[in-house]
Amino acid sequence: MALAEDEVIQVRIHARGGQGGVTAGQLLVQAWDGPAKCFPKFGAERQGSPTEAFAQMSKDKDLIRTNAQVYTPRYVLVLDDTLLFDVCVTSGLSAGGWVILNTTKSFDEIKKVIGRSDLNYAKVDATGIALEILGRPITNTAILGAFIKVSGILSLAAIERAIKQQFRGALVESNINVVKAVFDKVEIAKCDIAYNYQKAQGEKLKWSHIEPNYPGADDIALAGVWYVPGGSAKVQTGTWGVYKIKFLKENCINCQACYFSCPDMCIKREKDDKGIWHIVGSDHIHCKGCRICAEVCPGKKGNKARVAVMGVPTEEVTTV
Repeated sequence: MALAEDEVIQVRIHARGGQGGVTAGQLLVQAWDGPAKCFPKFGAERQGSPTEAFAQMSKDKDLIRTNAQVYTPRYVLVLDDTLLFDVCVTSGLSAGGWVILNTTKSFDEIKKVIGRSDLNYAKVDATGIALEILGRPITNTAILGAFIKVSGILSLAAIERAIKQQFRGALVESNINVVKAVFDKVEIAKCDIAYNYQKAQGEKLKWSHIEPNYPGADDIALAGVWYVPGGSAKVQTGTWGVYKIKFLKENCINCQACYFSCPDMCIKREKDDKGIWHIVGSDHIHCKGCRICAEVCPGKKGNKARVAVMGVPTEEVTTV
């Protein structure tokens, strides 16, 4: 893709802590042959919490002087599709822009969740590919393979050079293999709207105390009080982890080891008529999938009552 002299390629990367979103931005900048910069945005939360990283690339260094966040991206990279329910990933994304997702969902499912048909979509099972090649669910280099395929502004050779600068040892070859695998497997669904970079770069989002594009953003007064509730009741940390815990009641000996080991108090107990507490399941709304309970569970006759699985466990998930 030819880049105009006054054009800035703006990329926003949505990830969870530990998935390598910041490194993905760094690799984009290293691979770009020209002026570029990247920077992250994250809070004090630990691994699994939502993070953002930004990259700006241009032919003119004067066009990327600002260190402000990317509010009107052309490309949005989503390293974890559970973020679609936690963050407005399309905030500031103009018609004809791209949403590139790590997901196994169909395009119809994606569009139903996002609610926009004026965007281009690309998807790939980056987690599955990363687990197969890297042995870990780190999807940053994987999502870059999809970005290269749909954007056309970088080559595989450029990303390979960046990976060699960023990583050492066996990680170099394995991450290059991940990028190539994703490049060949990415699926694309285009819209019939052309992206207007001049219009998009001139757009400004109205400031508010809540995320733009969310209900109430246009109604809140400037400098208004933050009215979104916080705390664990609002933040559903159960989406932060890759693993879910499946509880097999028939293997539970009610030793309570899981209850006293869980760092987030996500083990559900109930008291019977005799006043004895029994383990009955897990709070999947807040369980981050640390797997400590599965490690300490002795189980019955060698069969654990708590097993870590990928995705949603088969037991009923209740809300709070």
